[in-house]
Amino acid sequence: MFLNLPFLTAFLSCLACVLASPVKARAPVPAVTYLGSQGRILSGGAAAKGLVYTAGTVPSLNGTIVSGGIRNETAQVIRNIAAILEEGGTSWEYVLKTTVYLATMDDYAAMNEVYAAMLPNPKPARTAVEVGQLPGNFSVEIEAIAAIPEI
Repeated sequence: MFLNLPFLTAFLSCLACVLASPVKARAPVPAVTYLGSQGRILSGGAAAKGLVYTAGTVPSLNGTIVSGGIRNETAQVIRNIAAILEEGGTSWEYVLKTTVYLATMDDYAAMNEVYAAMLPNPKPARTAVEVGQLPGNFSVEIEAIAAIPEI
């Protein structure tokens, strides 16, 4: 096997120079921050890389599930998410995507009325699914993803 030492030496020298060259530093990535410290919301969220992700947020007020059915539950979930978003430096106006979990699709129309009335236009992209049973005595749970606006 023929080995061209001058060529190999030149190649390795160039490679060492490229690898040793300074690399443009990336902007610091903010730490993930737990949100949801504004009262007993029973869930929270995390902020990272300019976004706030809420956990599945339930219709609780002061640690108790609100009464009055799907309309009251939906309104409370939306208010709870608003508190998490505010803590994360954003609001419903910057929500990009939501996922609505319903114990039964029979509640979809009533949930949708409240959702449509309370959320700003344009509405975020949304997925709504029936999950059969939620992990508590409530009918709806919603999660959201929002951008944190640049100031």
